[in-house]
This record gives sequence, C-alpha cells and structure tokens, in this order.
Amino acid sequence: MLKRIAPAICAGLLLALAFPPFNLMFLSFVALAPLLIDIRGKRFWAAFGRGYVCGIFFALPNMFWLEQFVAKWTGSIFYGIIPWILVGAAFSLYFALFAAAASKAWRSNHAWLIPFLWAGVEVLRSTIPFLFFPWSLLGSSLWKTPIFLQPAWWGGPYFLGAWIVLINLLVALFWLKDEYSFKTVRIYVACTVLVFAASILSYLAPLSGKTVRLAAVQPGVDLAFSPKWQRDAGLAANIPKALSFGAALKRDLTVLPEAVSEWAAQSDSPTAPFDLNFAEPTIMGGQRNASGTSYQSMFAFDGSWKFADKTKLVIFGEYVPFRQYLGFLNGFSLPGGDLSPGSEVKTLDVGTLRVGGLLCFEALFEEVARKHATNGAECLAIMSLDDWYQGTGAIDALKAGAILRAVENRIPVARSASLGPSMIIDAKGNIVAQAEIGKTTTAQANVISATQAPIFLRTIFPWATLLSLAVMIALPLKPDEEAKTPNKRR
Repeated sequence: MLKRIAPAICAGLLLALAFPPFNLMFLSFVALAPLLIDIRGKRFWAAFGRGYVCGIFFALPNMFWLEQFVAKWTGSIFYGIIPWILVGAAFSLYFALFAAAASKAWRSNHAWLIPFLWAGVEVLRSTIPFLFFPWSLLGSSLWKTPIFLQPAWWGGPYFLGAWIVLINLLVALFWLKDEYSFKTVRIYVACTVLVFAASILSYLAPLSGKTVRLAAVQPGVDLAFSPKWQRDAGLAANIPKALSFGAALKRDLTVLPEAVSEWAAQSDSPTAPFDLNFAEPTIMGGQRNASGTSYQSMFAFDGSWKFADKTKLVIFGEYVPFRQYLGFLNGFSLPGGDLSPGSEVKTLDVGTLRVGGLLCFEALFEEVARKHATNGAECLAIMSLDDWYQGTGAIDALKAGAILRAVENRIPVARSASLGPSMIIDAKGNIVAQAEIGKTTTAQANVISATQAPIFLRTIFPWATLLSLAVMIALPLKPDEEAKTPNKRR
C-alpha cells in the first residue's frame, strides 16, 4: 500500500518544502511531477485518492501555523491539533479534484490542459462562496524571486501557477521520454521558455509614473495576546514614536495597522488611544459601527475623514455563516459579534493619491486588489494584524501575498502590521524597505506609482480555467480507455 501511494506522498512533501517556512521555492517546478506521472492512466476515483494523499502531505506541514496559533490562543496543544487536522483534511480535497481531472486529461488525449485544470482548482477554492481560502497559491512559492513573478501581471496568480504546473508537466514528459515524441515535448519547452523570457523582460523594463513616498508604521505592540489596557498604553506611547522616524522627509501616505482605532455610530470621526491630528495623509484600520451593524474598515484622513469597509471576512473569525438559519451555530460566539462585509470595493482619494485599502485577510484575494486597480488605485495599502501568527510560517505566507498584489497590479504596496511584517514593496515585487519584526519604527521609501488598469487576460483567465475544469470533470470516458497523449510513440 505504501509503495502505491509513495509518488503522491513525495509530491506533497516536496511541494510543502517549496513554501514557508522552508522556502525551498524552486522545488515547486518539480514537486508535482511524481503525482502527474503516477495518475497517468488511472481512473477518476483512483486518481482522486492519490491527489488526496498528496494534499494531506502538503497541507499538514504547510498549515502547521494553525496548530501553533490555536494552541497559543487556547493554551492547549490538543485544541490546536483539532483545527489543524480538520482544515488540512478539507483543503486536501482540492488536490484530489485536480488529480482526478488531470487523470482524465491524460486519458482523453488533452494533457496540455493540465496546467489550466490546476489554475481552475485554485480559482475555485479562492472564490467559492463562504469557504473561499486563497492560501498558498502555487505562484506564491516564488515570492522571494520577483523576476519569476511577472506572469502574474498578465494573468494573475492563477496564470503564474499554471506556468509552474506546465514546467512540472514538462518534467513528467521527460521522465516518460521513451513514450513521447520530441515534437510533443518541444511544444511544452517552447511555451515554458517563452513565458520565462517574457517574465525577465517584463521585470527589467523601466517603470514610469510619479515618485511618491510611502510609509508603513510598526508600533511594536502585541495587539493579539495582551490585555486591552496594555494595548492602548502601548499604542499611545509607540505610534508617535514610530511616526517620528523619518518625519523630516515629506510622506505622501502613511499607513498604520489594523485594529488600532474604532468609529462609533453617529460619530463623524474615529477614536484611538493616540492623537489623530495627523500632519500628513494617513490611513489605519479599525471597527466601524453604524445603526447596529459592525464592519472592519479602513479610515483615511487628509484633512477630513472617510472610510471603506472590508468586503472579504474570515469565516468563524469575523462572522458565522447561516447563523440565522441554523440555531446550533449560535453557540459560536465571536468576541466582538458578527461583522458584516462591505457592499463594494471602495477606492479612496487620500491626499494626492488614490489608495486601495486591503484589510488583513483581504490581501490574499487577487480580485479585491484587481478591483482597486480597475478603480484607478495608484497604490495599495495593507493594514494587518499578524500578531496571532508570530513565530510561524504564516508570516512569510502573508508577505508573499503582499508581494503578489504589487506585481499583479503593477502598483506599489505599503504593508503595516503592529509587530510586523511591515514593508514597502515596489511595483515589480521588490521589498525596498522593511521593518525589523517587533521593533517600534516606520519603514518608508520612494517608489514609482501610476494607475495601471488590469490586462484583459487577467480578467478572463480565471473564468476560462474554471470552464476547462468543469468540462473535464463532466467529460465522459470509457471505463477501459487507455492512457493516451498526442504523438505518443506506438
């Protein structure tokens, strides 16, 4: 039994090593090849099982941060293990779906569709209502090498992931070289090299636009595990101190973290433990209450106050779905009550800049950042509360998300978190300023900023991959059909 599932185990472990906290990123170019070779010729449910095994051996190392976080939060290793196992088991179903669809692509003579099927599964898990979870998308494994990330500018993170799977497919074809003609393999080689060359050229092309100075404030206060009085005292002392770093240089936008303020109903401005009379355009995150409804929001000040509400909430963290229909869910009591999502992705004019705000979890969603770019955003601002995950692999994963949002939209990103990571990222995905984790300071830098409307391919590619996934899953095949591929040697 172990011998039969060894390729799937190998694929899962290699892929896990490509991601944080290990960051052996180039393994992502070969990690899925053992699975692709193994499922070739297998029927739907056999491949589904192999994919599930691969997913388990990827998800458990990749999501160990969940066990660490919950164990620290509850004070119980046992309570940490339960959600870690459950989430990993559920997440693995997406790998199973991919493997099953890919096996049908092999058997139906459409192996070239396999990269699109992977992308379709990533789109599905990132957008499925209530359960959306765009965690560790394949392209984010390359977050430390922006020169490889540029395909995300053309087709988003899903296109980047499809290219990586294309390379894995090419490795599988080389492994099976005795069965496939050179003509078949060279097509995959040409596509791989073409995308890589275009990525290099895109990365080296000069940026055009106006130079702006962005600042990301890092108070150095634990906003997750310290009592409220201690948090407030720390913010009152540390935010003015952090703002003083580099204050002699005029800043076009200053970004503070999430959860540092609140906006009460019927009030015309937010409140915070520190002085809100900012000398420069400033934004921050906090909870907004309006007529009995609570939102997680971005608050912006440039002489007057304005706000934009978060549209993507954390399931069971910020709201409990179907509570009004399923009575037993009332037992899930959230500390601040259920939050409501904003009705639209709102991009704000703050000072001289048009700013797209992303609040914590929202920064993982490419479509939210894409909407800001469509709305004319000149920069993205991420206000986060990462204190829950300090010391875990989640920190690098969150950094990876911020870098991808910059590359995809070709606009700079300022990311502020109370303990970090706080950083400034340029439009090519380079970290140009970064605060030391836990330190009270401000990361700031000059970057090139310009309005960049998303390329049309980026809008249609997710839908095209979802369609290819649906068609392949629904495609009828004869139960005894042999594995085939174009130009296979007889």
